[in-house]
Amino acid sequence: MKHLQREKPDLVIIAGDMINRPTRITPPRFTRGYGCVSRIAQAFPVLYALGNHESTWRGSEAYREGFRQYQRALEKKGVRFLIDDSLEWGEGEHSLRFSGVELDHLQYTHHLKKRRPPEQEALAEKLGAPGAYQILLAHHPFYIREYAAWGADLVLAGHLHGGQMRLPRLGGVIASGFQLFPPYTKGLYREGDTQMIVSAGLGTHTIPVRPFNPRELVIIDLVSPQGAGAAPC
Repeated sequence: MKHLQREKPDLVIIAGDMINRPTRITPPRFTRGYGCVSRIAQAFPVLYALGNHESTWRGSEAYREGFRQYQRALEKKGVRFLIDDSLEWGEGEHSLRFSGVELDHLQYTHHLKKRRPPEQEALAEKLGAPGAYQILLAHHPFYIREYAAWGADLVLAGHLHGGQMRLPRLGGVIASGFQLFPPYTKGLYREGDTQMIVSAGLGTHTIPVRPFNPRELVIIDLVSPQGAGAAPC
């Protein structure tokens, strides 16, 4: 929190996985995530899109009511959830359109042969037409081509935890499904006119270590082409 207070952002964006998903025998663990987000929301506006852990929780017959309570409690704190939804930020020529897409299990599956990219038509059906400057919150970074084809100007993603560990020159080492040296693990990427920023995140999952892979809080300054002003977020 002290780092956010030092930066004084206009907006805090969460691209998913603030909680650990439920398993067949254990409920989700969300106390620390809820406490973190609620404290941030007391100081700054917050947009929250879902990662695969929230989506699993939300889709679970046994635990989905718990997700509804989690969502409602954070909304009372002022958090705006973007679940296949969009909002306009600002006015006039400097306005931004934020959209958050909830990807399904075929986009997250560990079985690479079964993995299906989101179709452009499906993104359009969920989110509508992109705005003048379109920022897409999409938890999984592998689908930058599809996000660009839909019309995203900037994509904010995570999911891969920076590749769990990182090696000099080689980057992130492993992704879910034990894919070695996956693309898009951390940093800035481009697909045509679309830019994508992938955060290595702040936490861990399953393997609670991050060799050569420091936790990070990404600060983004959006500057108009004419240099007329900046919108840090």
